[in-house]
Amino acid sequence: MKEKSLIMIYKDITHTIFSDIQTSSHSDFNHEKVFYYEDAKVGLKSLIAVHDTTKGPGIGGCRYKPYRSYAEGLTDVLRLSKSMTEKNIAANIPFGGGKAIIFSENRKSKKMLESFANFLNLLDGMYISAQDIGISHEDIKFIRKFTPYVFDNVDPGPYTAKGIFYSIEAAIKFYYQSDLVGRKISIQGAGSVGLKLAYHLSNSGAIVYIQDIDTKKVQSITSKNIIPVKNALIEECDLFAPCAVGGILNDLSINELKCKIIAGGANNQLSNKTIDTKLYHLGINYIPDVLINSGGVIGLTKDYLNKNDLEIENDLVAIADRALEYMKIAKKESKTVLDAMGGLFFKG
Repeated sequence: MKEKSLIMIYKDITHTIFSDIQTSSHSDFNHEKVFYYEDAKVGLKSLIAVHDTTKGPGIGGCRYKPYRSYAEGLTDVLRLSKSMTEKNIAANIPFGGGKAIIFSENRKSKKMLESFANFLNLLDGMYISAQDIGISHEDIKFIRKFTPYVFDNVDPGPYTAKGIFYSIEAAIKFYYQSDLVGRKISIQGAGSVGLKLAYHLSNSGAIVYIQDIDTKKVQSITSKNIIPVKNALIEECDLFAPCAVGGILNDLSINELKCKIIAGGANNQLSNKTIDTKLYHLGINYIPDVLINSGGVIGLTKDYLNKNDLEIENDLVAIADRALEYMKIAKKESKTVLDAMGGLFFKG
């Protein structure tokens, strides 16, 4: 046991100083719990943040990605877990919000994933994980061998994409009084959400521009209506759909946009809260990600909630219906869609 304690760390860091940072003093902190876990033997360093469990266990994906520092990872997991609470409220499902990150300092391995499963077990159901950037559906199915605290029933990407597709369709109709035929949509990210979204849009007659850091993903696309580009953010289009990493809308990037609407699947697209207002003054209608990217959690929880395919399809359509209501309020009251949402979500 003594040897094990030297190579494994499991710590509730909610109200303590860890890595020279007081967690509860962080500007993005208003969480129930934050945990750190390290298993030096397999190269695992991980954080789990549980934002809110009022309605049920915190649920949200696990990311395996590089961070420049512990502080950057902490900021990401705090923001993402809060967004999951908001997303689950929008999806009207009985779960709270949580998120996990794995610092990708070391190569991902089966031993690392097994150790992460142990981390989940230590939380005893307070947080239930799922796939996200760097963690595939296959990874989650492997983790499920060692813990019950993951959703491994479906790939959430196609469900997320479908909900966003319906929302984009509604936004184009509302702001342009038009269907999708001939409309130009620029997608940043060709992952499980972005690529599926591109095909939905293309099949509905839209002209789709798409970019991904992995150029092989876009070069293999055969649809004539889906066109690979180098920088989706600066393409002249009707709607820009961020479907990769968050924080891409900042003081510099928003001045390069050539669109009227932003609606996509990436979490935490705004680098800070002031960007929403700045977009409004630029004449750009920003549809908040938490309002339209909840299809994934609807798909993940469908078996738990005993919902059939028709019920799930109706729930995905309802995402767009809710988004449209807030678009209407925003236009009527001359405010942003985010402001129109008012007290729907937790503040702070």
